[in-house]
Amino acid sequence: MMSYATVSAAMDVTVRGVLPIGDATANVTYFILDTAKSAIVGQVILPAAVKRSHAVVITVKVPSTAGSLDIGTFDDGGNFQAASFLRVESPAVSRPGGAVGPSGR
Repeated sequence: MMSYATVSAAMDVTVRGVLPIGDATANVTYFILDTAKSAIVGQVILPAAVKRSHAVVITVKVPSTAGSLDIGTFDDGGNFQAASFLRVESPAVSRPGGAVGPSGR
């Protein structure tokens, strides 16, 4: 388990996808990678496969300084392999509320 005790701020990202269908019963650790820094910033553990179609939506805290994110595993040679059925969504930038100027109408 990773600890972020030295990180001053964190943000929530969402991992979404549909798990592969099959008979596998093992769990797989998927790592969230900051691709700009080549650094692991989070992880999730999911079944390798499920018997019926199953969508996942998981919120994960990552350092707020994280850049472009990808999710996947590492092969035996230590090379990152992106998971084609999962994606990491960064938080949406909230729009300002209240009076913000002319709307162009």
